[in-house]
Amino acid sequence: MRIHEIIREKRKSLELTQEQAAVRLGVTASAFNKWERGISCPDITILPALARLLETDLNTLLSFQEELTNEEIALWCSQISEILMKDGFEKAYEMGMEKVREYPGSGALLFNVAGTLEGGLQIFAEGIDEEKKQKYLEELEVLYERAAKSKEESVRIQANALLAAKCMNREDYDGAQERIELLPDPSWKNKRQMQAQLYVRTGRYDEAVRLKETEILESVNDIYSNLLSLMEIAVKEKRIEDAGYFTEKAVQTIQLYEMWEYSAGVAQFQLAVSKRDKHGTIGALKKMLPSLEKGWQPGESRLYEHIGEKKESIGRGEYWQAFTQKIVEGLKTDEDMEFLREDEEFLRIVKRYESSIH
Repeated sequence: MRIHEIIREKRKSLELTQEQAAVRLGVTASAFNKWERGISCPDITILPALARLLETDLNTLLSFQEELTNEEIALWCSQISEILMKDGFEKAYEMGMEKVREYPGSGALLFNVAGTLEGGLQIFAEGIDEEKKQKYLEELEVLYERAAKSKEESVRIQANALLAAKCMNREDYDGAQERIELLPDPSWKNKRQMQAQLYVRTGRYDEAVRLKETEILESVNDIYSNLLSLMEIAVKEKRIEDAGYFTEKAVQTIQLYEMWEYSAGVAQFQLAVSKRDKHGTIGALKKMLPSLEKGWQPGESRLYEHIGEKKESIGRGEYWQAFTQKIVEGLKTDEDMEFLREDEEFLRIVKRYESSIH
């Protein structure tokens, strides 16, 4: 077959329209249509991206370049984060989308670039109006949707779980249910336990310990999140005593398993705000904000020393300074904080952290 016939056949087998394929390559639908009709041929510089989009190789299409490795994706997302901090969101978005167009079939790249850019949009959105911000969010959600169709199961799971959460946030409960039904049976979590047993039996103790530490960390995060959810439900049902009980258990969980003190402050802060408790809210802020400055290094705890030894401290650096700024701005503008607007101690705290991030 000729190149235009191969392009048409491969595109149709992937159930893509000419418009969708053109957008993913960054060309016009008219140009793509001419390729399929044999009127013109794609420029040589676009052939590798075209081959990847059509899930074929250049020997078939006409030197197929391998997909990006996880390490390459992580490095690229790190570079995007640097651009976010130095040059702002729009420059980082441009770079991210350029890479996505270069590797349109890499689900892992789609998911990670979208996640990096979405996080950056929440923090580095200065100068971007709400309408344009919403447009960016919609375009990033398209990347998540494409990632949800990835050949890699782990990418599909992450993308569908995230999209389910987004559907729930906008009260699209039918859409959320559809995404949840695409997730695998939770019993498959036993795979990690079996892997750890195998490591022990074969004398690979460091790997077994690292796996078990990861299990503990993830389990503690799950318990903490569930306790916060129970607290929020109790508040909605006006069961304030129960809400306080769940908050206390969340704080105890953080302390017992030597997690980041910031999380304990968050639990207490949410409950205090819901009760319009000035003293409790200010006390929680005094715990939360200093912990952001101090950071958290998992490897400092014997519970996580194998998985945290090479990681940078969470909470330090420019990115987290921007995160602190976001929190301070929320304290100043959030309607839920209205009951503290005239409180002198609250205003001193806001002013103190406002000055520390400028």
